[in-house]
Amino acid sequence: MKMPDKPSTWARVWLFISDPLWQGVLMAFTVSLLRILYDAKETSKWRILYESLICGALSLAASSVIDWMTWPPSLSVAAGGTIGFLGVTAIREMVTRFIGRKVDSI
Repeated sequence: MKMPDKPSTWARVWLFISDPLWQGVLMAFTVSLLRILYDAKETSKWRILYESLICGALSLAASSVIDWMTWPPSLSVAAGGTIGFLGVTAIREMVTRFIGRKVDSI
């Protein structure tokens, strides 16, 4: 596979990865992938990939909340790292408990 040699292509790639929103997604993907490999509990390559992709998607969702709250966009990277470190199961449990408390208080 030949790498693109047009300067405009590399400029677009750099512009893409320099956006804090996508940096957060990449951070979540990378941290979750490294966490799963470090734990060495999961052996299925597909489950490892899916966990990392879901963490990236959750980070993308968190970035929209960060934008809505008018917090600094660079916070997306920290959110992505946190989401990747905690993982899908821990995030799901925290959100379920939070929603359960809100529903119980109504």
